[in-house]
Amino acid sequence: MAPVRPVRPGRLGYGAAIAVVAGVLIAGLVDDAQVQLSLHHSDGQVATTKALLGRTASLLASTTRSLHVTDEGRDAAQKSLARVTAELTSAKQVLAQAQAGVDSRSVEVDDAHSCAGGVNRSVAALQAGNQTRAVADLSAVAPVCENILGSASGGPVYPFDFADPDVLAANGTYFAYGTNSTAGNIQITESTDLQHWTKAGDALPALPSWASPGDTWAPAVIRLRRSYVLYYTAATAGTKVQCLSVATSKRPQGPFVDSSKGPLECQPALGGSIDPSPYLDAAGDPYLAWKSNGGSGQPATIWAEALDPRGTALEGPGPSPLLRPSQPWEGSVVEAPSMVLVDGRYDLFYSGNNWNSADYGVGLAHCAGVLGPCAKVSPEPLLASQSNFVGPGGETVFTDAEGHLDIAFDAWLPGAVGYPHSRLLFVRPLVVTNDLPRVGPPG
Repeated sequence: MAPVRPVRPGRLGYGAAIAVVAGVLIAGLVDDAQVQLSLHHSDGQVATTKALLGRTASLLASTTRSLHVTDEGRDAAQKSLARVTAELTSAKQVLAQAQAGVDSRSVEVDDAHSCAGGVNRSVAALQAGNQTRAVADLSAVAPVCENILGSASGGPVYPFDFADPDVLAANGTYFAYGTNSTAGNIQITESTDLQHWTKAGDALPALPSWASPGDTWAPAVIRLRRSYVLYYTAATAGTKVQCLSVATSKRPQGPFVDSSKGPLECQPALGGSIDPSPYLDAAGDPYLAWKSNGGSGQPATIWAEALDPRGTALEGPGPSPLLRPSQPWEGSVVEAPSMVLVDGRYDLFYSGNNWNSADYGVGLAHCAGVLGPCAKVSPEPLLASQSNFVGPGGETVFTDAEGHLDIAFDAWLPGAVGYPHSRLLFVRPLVVTNDLPRVGPPG
């Protein structure tokens, strides 16, 4: 899975670039909120709202194009700007959905106004450089925005950017970890019911010196002994090779600390290593699965290797290949592994195809052992685009508080597919029938 794709601010300063983009969005979003408040007076205002949203999107695209001038000296700033842009684009999606709901009178005008107000306050906080305030403002309106998007009927359970999710149950709370966004290197949200989530900040506030800022994604966390161990993807400073790293914390919400002097795994000859995912064998020993991007004549491949008891180093004789692309729907890509022990059998869930498209989906393979070999169970994806989400992937399978299997994944909203739109968080139950897991309706 790829991180948020950056836009480059070029000759503009970082603060000026933020101000330009945020200013454009503020204008569009404020106008949008004001128009929605008056919709109950005049149906004609609906067309005006649509026009304003279209104008905002057009201005944002124009601004992005104008910023697309290479300036390598502003690498960290342009990545931060990309994260802000993605988060605000996600917020704009919610407002567009709200406008459509008001158009059909399925959404209360007050709800749309409340959601818009919180988004506007968050935008203003970002423009002022107050990231903590921006996170708090989005968290405050997340429930009403979730309601607008219909989380209870199959919509996203978290209405803002949250790609490549991993979910961990600990101490009566669910923690979800996601790819870098406005919340920081590894964003984290919390929930007690898997349906309502609150931003909790940055799980990894500091990176090791070898890692490039703004290039962290696809996190996964496991509890080993008395510690929580976080695995994530990072790009090396200078060479930008994609590698795996590891950090630890005594608490599931962090802060996690990465004191490494170098990556855990890189495979540069194979295009780099991404998407780490820890799992346990039947005896409780830890393993790590991940993806190599492909190179030196080798296709994209999912690998696995044993970890040491602390989970901070690989200790096998070398990585074992688990899966390679072989089916048309995969589009020569397999990635985002999630290995789970189900009724004595190792099931490997994975994503296939282009993450930035509607063709992305989730596949399933049965594995003979903890290190394979693995065989795909169907020529079709287990989970593909549906009426209320598009391009599902980046999945993780976990056990909930009741002992049931669930799957968390990211997906686009219909009509808003591909960057700079945001991938939102979805959670569904997994039901095993005749030895075959299937994705059930919303819980």
